[in-house]
Amino acid sequence: MSRKSLFTVLCIISLCFIPLSGMAKMSALSDDQLSEVVGQAGFSIDAGTIINFDSGSDNLFWRDNGGLGLLTQSGILSLNDVTLRGSINIYEPITINTGPGFMPFGIGVPFGVGLPQVGAGIPSTDIHIGGMSIDIDQFTIGAITIGPEPGVGPSLGSFGIYDMHVDIAGSIRISTR
Repeated sequence: MSRKSLFTVLCIISLCFIPLSGMAKMSALSDDQLSEVVGQAGFSIDAGTIINFDSGSDNLFWRDNGGLGLLTQSGILSLNDVTLRGSINIYEPITINTGPGFMPFGIGVPFGVGLPQVGAGIPSTDIHIGGMSIDIDQFTIGAITIGPEPGVGPSLGSFGIYDMHVDIAGSIRISTR
């Protein structure tokens, strides 16, 4: 008996010994049980979260196969020797909630006389950033090139950010019309 067949037989036998009571199932809740259920829309990122990043790439590129029109050719925009090192420190919670927002609209008339403003519920996303900091130790692009192949062609220069520190706190609302 091969190893693959033996493994399959062992898996089938072990599944037979798992009790059915351990399987998940749905059941109706009584009113008393339902009254103790707490729900919350959106999600939050707890304070004390630190995200570190240290990455690099030899070549990141975007290919345009069609060109810009009649007299242009296809080409590739390349970012060569990309390095990103830094961290994000979340020291106050971040919450993200989605739901219907309120967008007022109306007509204003000069001299303080105007029609009343009314509003409509439109989908929105509210992001509240209690406090966080972003530290970029190094973000560099060795060369930015345009050419027929990734990393090939004349250089448009390089780019670098070193020792950048940003503190962020506040609220953002994103809504659609």
